[in-house]
Amino acid sequence: MQAHLFSGEPPEPMLTAGRAVYAAAFGQPPYHEGPEQADGFVARVKRYASERDGVRVVIVTDDEGPAAVGLAVLARPGDWWRDRAAEAAGDDAAKRWMGELCVEVVHLAVHPRAQGRGLGKLAHDLLIAGSPAPTAILACNPVAERAHRLYTNRGWTTIAEDFQAGGEPGGSLLMARDI
Repeated sequence: MQAHLFSGEPPEPMLTAGRAVYAAAFGQPPYHEGPEQADGFVARVKRYASERDGVRVVIVTDDEGPAAVGLAVLARPGDWWRDRAAEAAGDDAAKRWMGELCVEVVHLAVHPRAQGRGLGKLAHDLLIAGSPAPTAILACNPVAERAHRLYTNRGWTTIAEDFQAGGEPGGSLLMARDI
């Protein structure tokens, strides 16, 4: 197993590997995302690398190929998603968990064939390690039991339920943790 951490956009072969993991993981229930969303992941990484601070991409490979991927950015007041999260959390929770700087864990995915082997923990920990931000936030599908268990076991707490940032169907758990 090898873990690769990139500050900014990874080289194209690694980004392609990350896309493969994203497609496999989010193509499964409860997500059922298709190739367009996997392409959107690649576009998001490229856009964030050119527009956002503190972009971190983690790609974990094993003997069978790409196994886990993660994307995180630094978030400040005025960032679209972070502001939607602050609104959903309420003033006190937003001050506590988001403040002037936090890590936004945008995506974390483990290929279905590699789940249950600690690769999600590894990718998670690499995404937030050494961050200048004191806290982190993310959204988790409430029926994604493995993801929710990973986050809870890594110290995340739910700060808002039924969080909807962009009008997507259903709501997510908005979660936060100290780094």
